[in-house]
Amino acid sequence: MSRHMKISELRTYVHPNANKHYVMIAIETDDGTVGFGEATLDHRWPSVIAGVKEGFRAIAGQDPTTIEKHWATLKEQVFWGDGASSRAALAAIDQALWDITGKAYGLPVHKLLGGAVRDKVRVYLNQWWAGYKNTDDLIQKAKAAIERGGRTLKWYPFGTPDNFQYRISAHDVRRAIAEVKAVRLALGPDTGLMVDIWRRLDWASAAEFCSGVADCNLLFVEEPTEYQSADAFARLGTATRARIAFGERLHSRKQFAEIIEKQAVGLVQPSIIRVGGLTEAVKIGHAAEVYSIGVVPHNPHGPVAIAATVTLSAVLTNFVIQESYENDNPPTRKQFVKSGPEIEDDFYRVSDQPGLGIRIDEDALRPLCCDFTRTAAKS
Repeated sequence: MSRHMKISELRTYVHPNANKHYVMIAIETDDGTVGFGEATLDHRWPSVIAGVKEGFRAIAGQDPTTIEKHWATLKEQVFWGDGASSRAALAAIDQALWDITGKAYGLPVHKLLGGAVRDKVRVYLNQWWAGYKNTDDLIQKAKAAIERGGRTLKWYPFGTPDNFQYRISAHDVRRAIAEVKAVRLALGPDTGLMVDIWRRLDWASAAEFCSGVADCNLLFVEEPTEYQSADAFARLGTATRARIAFGERLHSRKQFAEIIEKQAVGLVQPSIIRVGGLTEAVKIGHAAEVYSIGVVPHNPHGPVAIAATVTLSAVLTNFVIQESYENDNPPTRKQFVKSGPEIEDDFYRVSDQPGLGIRIDEDALRPLCCDFTRTAAKS
């Protein structure tokens, strides 16, 4: 490691895709070390890129390895809050600085965080259900996913944001309960199952649904209702015996604090991008551990965030399972990712390579992007 290594350049990449724009960044130091980060946040990339550039200007010319200092500076003096775009920008910079630091010391980032407690990270599959028309179709898609190696599957019995119904009827609740029961019966007891409700239900309907599927041995029920208070979530879990997972939309330790301290849920779901990177996500995981709450990282992102999330999952003793998408994110991933996490038999292998364990071919990535910028530190 160069004794006087300094942050010298930022490069931003926006890769368009049908359902989101993948935002990736590279931060380079004056000795040529490059760290990668990601700030994918659906289609809200212009504000995220603006935030990344503003954050870069605040730390340019400084030592990239003083990550905690930079994180606090950016949060308090640059971004001034916990909004989604500002936290995503902070997350991208944070990931890139961890990647640089690991490479500078010749160590995987998990070593810098205290070391991995596992050499592989269990995953569940999302998106395998895409386009299902009815319960029989869903079961066939589930069986096909299992044949491809999937052992743990999640789906949305009340639909996804693409087909929102604004009122869920009693009939819809009964249909969803029957669907979950049918899938469990068809797949048997050994396949891991969980469902995401996407906050579609009011409290009474959520209680009815959770009670109705109580004998289906679900790993968790995600976001069964809109969050009103920790006490309401705690009552729901107690009344129905459901293991509730929650937190993918939260942005900070402060927002997680109440649900953790009141043990309102069985699992928390921090997103590397939404909480501001590894620095904050690790702290959230450790806070949950104090109260015997498991961590299920939210991860519908691209290759850099996947690598960072695998690192998070590797170092938390209370890690349970990590989200993954069966299809490459984005579909062109193999064109520009030289090496990174790959799913093998329902697990991501924890990398022993320096940094986050992701290698990006920037020359291959650039032509795929709808936006590319380069910003140098002022001399």
